[in-house]
Amino acid sequence: LWCAPAGANDSARAADSLYARLGGEAVVTKVVGETIDRCAVSPQTRRSFDKINLKNLKKKLVEQICFLGGGGCEYSGDDMKLVHKGLDITESEFYGLVDILRDTLNKAGVAEGPKNELLRLLAPMKREVVTK
Repeated sequence: LWCAPAGANDSARAADSLYARLGGEAVVTKVVGETIDRCAVSPQTRRSFDKINLKNLKKKLVEQICFLGGGGCEYSGDDMKLVHKGLDITESEFYGLVDILRDTLNKAGVAEGPKNELLRLLAPMKREVVTK
């Protein structure tokens, strides 16, 4: 079995990554933007987005999904527990965001496999996000 030197296959790995299968930067940026915009006005989730810098939030979420999805990005945000401290996010608000995200991914034409893989990566964050 031949093994390439470290870093030699970074571009090949990125091309096969979850991030690429989600649609890369264009699709992830669009999905994140639409999800946050919808959450900011949804009766179920809007309270958690009051007084939040939505532009910065969108940028950090795109970074985080790129990082988690193997797209070669670095995540420059804080950990989820610190980011959500004092926001008193409920399970209902968390699941409201998940529903909107799932719907936005569907509307963007993301296939079931990558969509479910992303949701599985994000699901463990519930412990650090939901505090109420």
